[in-house]
Amino acid sequence: MSKSKAVPSSLQIYQTLNFDEFELIESNRPIDWKKVERMRVEIRRKNLSSSYIVLCNSKSASKRRYGCSGKKYGVVDGQHRFLAYKLEEVKMFYQINDSVTLDDIPRAAAQQDSWKLTDFLHHYCVRGFGEYKAFKGYMVRNKFPAATTLVILCGDRSTYARRKFINGELEVRTNWTIANDFAEAVHQFSKLIKFARQSRFIEAYYIMFKNKEYDHSRMMARMEYMAGSMKRQSDTKLHLEQLEYVYNYKSREKVQFS
Repeated sequence: MSKSKAVPSSLQIYQTLNFDEFELIESNRPIDWKKVERMRVEIRRKNLSSSYIVLCNSKSASKRRYGCSGKKYGVVDGQHRFLAYKLEEVKMFYQINDSVTLDDIPRAAAQQDSWKLTDFLHHYCVRGFGEYKAFKGYMVRNKFPAATTLVILCGDRSTYARRKFINGELEVRTNWTIANDFAEAVHQFSKLIKFARQSRFIEAYYIMFKNKEYDHSRMMARMEYMAGSMKRQSDTKLHLEQLEYVYNYKSREKVQFS
């Protein structure tokens, strides 16, 4: 292992491969090992460790404040990065700063605005990514929320789907004819229901629309005189149950969508 050495900087940032000089603080938040693994993947793709430093307290402050051994630097901020760097055996860049305590970290995090899906969408559209331009065009044209558009065009809003979107790997999997037919159906609903473009309603209706037994003309015939009974619900499941009730109202052949 190499010895720690200073990197010229007004903030006195160090770099090291000697991870035994550091210890995790027990009262810090629990380790999310899935997050560590995601970081390791990113490090292998492109190592940006010099841009993402680990913040530590001195040995004495770590012992006094958090009950650490007093022989190592307590990792105050960046414990997941610390573990990822350690497991990948890449240099870690760190700073020792006793003016910052563990209590300061969640407060600082609360002040930060993480990138939203629309921020990533703008980023990749400006860079000329075709799939993102098509995604944005569909979203804006139909006045759909970004996360709901992800469900319609990519199949779901799972962690996997969001991660691919964030990483610039968006893949539109829904046939555009189907997507456009669905948007038109929602537009027809919007003439009768005020909340027809609300995300949970759209997602509930999309489940119904994709079902091979769904007949849109039958649904609209029911909606002509039952739209007034439709109420905005708190989640997708309740919206779907309500839509199913309307669809099957006074019908001998009941279709189950929920």
